[in-house]
Amino acid sequence: MGAAEVRILVLIPARNEEASLPAVVADVRRYAPDAEVLVVDDASDDGTPAVLQRLGVRWLRMPQPLGLGAAVRTGLRYAVSMGCETVVRLDGDGQHPADTIGRLLEPLEQGRADVVVGSRYAAEASTTPFLRRFIHQVLAGVLTLLTGQRVTDPTSGLWAFGPAVLPLMVNHHPSGYPEPELIMFLRRNGIRLVEVPVRMRNRLGGRTSLTPQRTSAAMVRLLLLLVVVPLRSAVRSAGGRADA
Repeated sequence: MGAAEVRILVLIPARNEEASLPAVVADVRRYAPDAEVLVVDDASDDGTPAVLQRLGVRWLRMPQPLGLGAAVRTGLRYAVSMGCETVVRLDGDGQHPADTIGRLLEPLEQGRADVVVGSRYAAEASTTPFLRRFIHQVLAGVLTLLTGQRVTDPTSGLWAFGPAVLPLMVNHHPSGYPEPELIMFLRRNGIRLVEVPVRMRNRLGGRTSLTPQRTSAAMVRLLLLLVVVPLRSAVRSAGGRADA
């Protein structure tokens, strides 16, 4: 498929997801057969590279572990270089059923949003363990106060980026565990952000890297961003590029 033909790219950041990636890719191909698939391997030290060679998808490998945010930014840069119009990001652990992709794209296609986030807490009860959900609720409350917009799922890995925001994300997508910072950065820059309710399932294999300790650290980092993020507000030029 030529770069000019690619309209939607499904970006899957992954680290040590050899057990789940085959099912994740098969799920995407079933529910989004016209989308291109790109896996960004964050220097996995298990059998992930060998699995990717068999799956027949585009994939990039980071030279060393740089974190989820860096992997996503790398994938977004690649998507823009391909002439992609929309990027759907979902995790490589199988928690995000690909049948939710259409729900994410709907607000973009209707012109109601520039970025869409899938929320496991926006509708029905979640099966997330109590401690993790409590931390998520506290973090969501802080984000709601800071942004003036209701946030229910501050660590969701299920996103859709529309064409208006992709040039901005190429240079400004946060590193590390990026979701809370990304939500605040987008709102500070006037980007239309919408949450849609989605169901999520347990990961298909491996272990989560987003532990309660790291989620708590993300909340502390978010408080520090009260000072940092306003200084990072980006201004888009007439050519569509963003400058810090």
